[in-house]
Amino acid sequence: MHKEIDRFAVFLSYDGTKAISDEEEEMIGESLREYFMKWEDELQPALGQVRLMGTPKVVDLAERVAVALMEITSEVELRKTFTDYYPGWFQVGDLLRVLLNAMRKELGLPETSSSRDQDWPWLPERPSRESYVQKHPRPSAEAQG
Repeated sequence: MHKEIDRFAVFLSYDGTKAISDEEEEMIGESLREYFMKWEDELQPALGQVRLMGTPKVVDLAERVAVALMEITSEVELRKTFTDYYPGWFQVGDLLRVLLNAMRKELGLPETSSSRDQDWPWLPERPSRESYVQKHPRPSAEAQG
């Protein structure tokens, strides 16, 4: 759902200088309705399962994520700007990572790392992008013409 809301929040005016078109308005409205139905019909039952089997910390974090996913809809519902919307979206993403690590800990798994070096996603021990460049001889002017 975190990714889903971003698919239609992009139709908000970036900074309020451009109006939302009728077509974009229709897309936002329809997508919001679908989002709310998914929150109720899919996320809430999954949250019920977490409440049944999760530790108190995981349950608390899962409930926070569920509410946060609904809270970030307010900027979209009110047709505020994308610059009003996106900080909350990133905040939910951070909360999701905290929840993921709490769930992993509950399962006896190590936390995931969020630190990435500048070459990520590429593995340093693998061939570089440049190594895949094929050096074909250029055709001469005589061969072209």
